[in-house]
Amino acid sequence: MESITVTELKEKILDANPVNIVDVRTDQETAMGIIPGAETIPMNSIPDNLNYFNDNETYYIICKAGGRSAQVVQYLEQNGVNAVNVEGGMDEFGDEGLEH
Repeated sequence: MESITVTELKEKILDANPVNIVDVRTDQETAMGIIPGAETIPMNSIPDNLNYFNDNETYYIICKAGGRSAQVVQYLEQNGVNAVNVEGGMDEFGDEGLEH
């Protein structure tokens, strides 16, 4: 499984190239703030939203601490999606610059 650190993700965001970030936390968790531009698809809704994912794109999957996102990355990879786990999740990303 491919993974990146929060620091590497922040660098990709700052490079101003579009980055596909999918936040798989619950609605209650994402209400506290999300990364600007991130798509929110709760983990339990991923199977119903496979059509969101394009075979030609890379998706950076984030959750609270990195556990749920790792499970989602494994599932997406099994379904032919290029997904990358964000180690440390939102706990490590921090609150600065989040959209509410």
